[in-house]
Amino acid sequence: MLASWSLALASCGTGPDTRGPCMSDVECRGDRICHDGRCRFESEVRAELEHTQAAYETTGGATEPDAGVDAASPIATDVVPVPVETPAFMGGPRHTGRTSAAGPSAEPTQRWVYRTGARVYASPIVGADGTIYVGSTDRTFVALSPDGVLRFRYSGADRFFATAAITQDGSIVVGNHDGSIVSLTSAGQVRWRRVLGAPVDASAAIGADGTIYVTADGLHAIDPTNGQDRWRVASASPVRTSPAIHPAGLVVFASPEGRVTAAREGTGEVAWEYELGGSTDSSPAITDDGRIVIGDDLAHVTALDATGHQAWQVTVEGDVRATPAIGIDGTIVVGSDDRRIFGISPEGTIRWRVPTSGRVRSSARIDPEGRAYVGSQDDFLYVLAADGTLLYRHGLGRDVDSTCAITRDGTLVVGIDDGGVYALR
Repeated sequence: MLASWSLALASCGTGPDTRGPCMSDVECRGDRICHDGRCRFESEVRAELEHTQAAYETTGGATEPDAGVDAASPIATDVVPVPVETPAFMGGPRHTGRTSAAGPSAEPTQRWVYRTGARVYASPIVGADGTIYVGSTDRTFVALSPDGVLRFRYSGADRFFATAAITQDGSIVVGNHDGSIVSLTSAGQVRWRRVLGAPVDASAAIGADGTIYVTADGLHAIDPTNGQDRWRVASASPVRTSPAIHPAGLVVFASPEGRVTAAREGTGEVAWEYELGGSTDSSPAITDDGRIVIGDDLAHVTALDATGHQAWQVTVEGDVRATPAIGIDGTIVVGSDDRRIFGISPEGTIRWRVPTSGRVRSSARIDPEGRAYVGSQDDFLYVLAADGTLLYRHGLGRDVDSTCAITRDGTLVVGIDDGGVYALR
């Protein structure tokens, strides 16, 4: 296994670029390598191999991953990655929203509901064993069995708005409005707790080397073993959006002032900044061609390339506070305060729009069939085909601001404003 890793991660050539099939690294440009017949970013390949390695180890194998890539390498701009879903906000550090499990194609029925004591804004995530993790504004973070039975409850000092993430060693990390981030074992015991300089309301992203990236009083790169900073990029005010990890070795986040910042993974050096012109509560998402897509409170959806230059901008009629999801065909799915869900082409034109009766602040999840699952503040969960056709909507009785998760057996799990965590199938 180790030998195959060494072959797969051989040094890149400096020959001509190719977007099509390749046979060797010399056909790829910059810090890309030829892997599975395509020019790929080395960091993306490492992440996939680590995912494969983890699956192999669960069946009794044993491998040893190589060291991480040099994040100070030049920014490459051509990306054709295949994202691997991980238990984190929007399915992983690229925030594509894609999930490997297919959700219900017809209106589901309620399997169970777990009641918390207050609204659930955070998004549930599903662990490898089917355990569901989610926080509530009742100041508790819970682990639930696949049939909705409480496995553990962790009490925080304040509300939980952030979605949890699971690290490579199986720890669960989650931020709290009191300004802390905590690492828990699978049994709910505290491994470490770190207090940052502002509320931790945004979800953490886990790098290929295990580094935890989280925003509070700026962007922190945190050692998963002890909770200490490896580096930090300061911001002028508390950051409410989750960082995304670009395959070119960048960690991208947005501040309330509307500044998008890209820092290099290894050092925290700021590679570039871009001014959106208005505040943002939307987190960035990374498309398959390496563009960074983000919404703002000026009713814009903006796409930047990997060097921080604007590729296009679409204007809708309300604040865009949801995180854009990236459909299988490249369509960008995102809701707005104008009470609509939009499908935007990779070139920046609106392909379709679906009206709802409430603001849409829930981010979409995309299943392997291309179906998008999106909540609205009109108390409904909307399910759309890849072309924007409304397949059905399911009434839940209160606002749906949480982004849903889909379990391996196709069950939708989502939190709503009545304090319930609902399982639908």
